[in-house]
Amino acid sequence: MKKLLFYLVFVPFLLFVNSKGYSQHMDWGGPWAVGVGLGPTAYIGDLNEHNDNRFIIIPQSLSFVGNGWFSKGFGPITLVLQMNLGRLESRDYIKDQRFRASFYDYGGRVRLNMNQLLRGKKYRVDKWHFYIQGGLGLMRYSSYLTDINNDTLLSQTGYAAIGKAMSYVLGAGIQYYMTDDASLHIGVDYHFLNSDDVDAKIIGESNDHYLFMNIGFSYAFGSFGGGGGRKHSLLWGKF
Repeated sequence: MKKLLFYLVFVPFLLFVNSKGYSQHMDWGGPWAVGVGLGPTAYIGDLNEHNDNRFIIIPQSLSFVGNGWFSKGFGPITLVLQMNLGRLESRDYIKDQRFRASFYDYGGRVRLNMNQLLRGKKYRVDKWHFYIQGGLGLMRYSSYLTDINNDTLLSQTGYAAIGKAMSYVLGAGIQYYMTDDASLHIGVDYHFLNSDDVDAKIIGESNDHYLFMNIGFSYAFGSFGGGGGRKHSLLWGKF
């Protein structure tokens, strides 16, 4: 997993750094920004109906998660501190079981702006920016496994022993500049977890994971660097 994160985030950047004339086209300035978002999340693991094809069951496993982040840009790279807060749940009608979990997942991301990486300073004219990202976080959760028929509690992870798992994140998204500082984000992240008891100690063939599809809003403070960077601001009315 660590090698996959490295290849996804750093290898394209390192290759481009070595290209001819790179330093003449890259702007290493970048803004500070804060953002919030909301979207559906889908548990993917052992407690799913039709385990032979897990993607079919995503609609029955939907919950919702809110998130917030703080970021700082450095040229095509943006460092992001982010927290996801919400619920996970799923049902298995074959086993007559259902689990519900509350969790928060916090950690760091490295986001790579493909427009800026490939187009140099010309990226400024683009309103739509595509990015990929990878990161590492820590997930804390409290889960309850019940019988579907009578809601009897079968197992739980929580109270004095709150569950913990490392969260390896891979994702991609689109950032749309509504103004030079206010942006709309649409993205999807896949969280690989190193735990198999997020569904309240259902021991199965693989660890539990979740998919997070989100839409959010961010606001940047400061320009994108000197020499003609983005200057407009909702805060000061400089349109």
